[in-house]
Amino acid sequence: MAFGIDSGISRNTNSSVEVAKKINNKGDITDMTSYGGSQEKTEEYYSSSFTNVATNGQTGTSVVSAHNLIESNTDYAREQKTTTIAVATAA
Repeated sequence: MAFGIDSGISRNTNSSVEVAKKINNKGDITDMTSYGGSQEKTEEYYSSSFTNVATNGQTGTSVVSAHNLIESNTDYAREQKTTTIAVATAA
């Protein structure tokens, strides 16, 4: 999807990882390891017809985790779609 005047309104990208902590007998963190990296992209665009794509049963390394229809008396209908993407582990 392209962004700008003719198509998308906005895009937000958020990257995150899970963190495992190693703690000594005093309760101090002595080491940390990150794993399970993912990137979440939320896109907003004008809608001409809404069909929910955040459904059960999606598989793969990229799934739509939220899909919203925003309707208002003062603006065109908009959609927000959030896709969660698995990030490969660094070698």
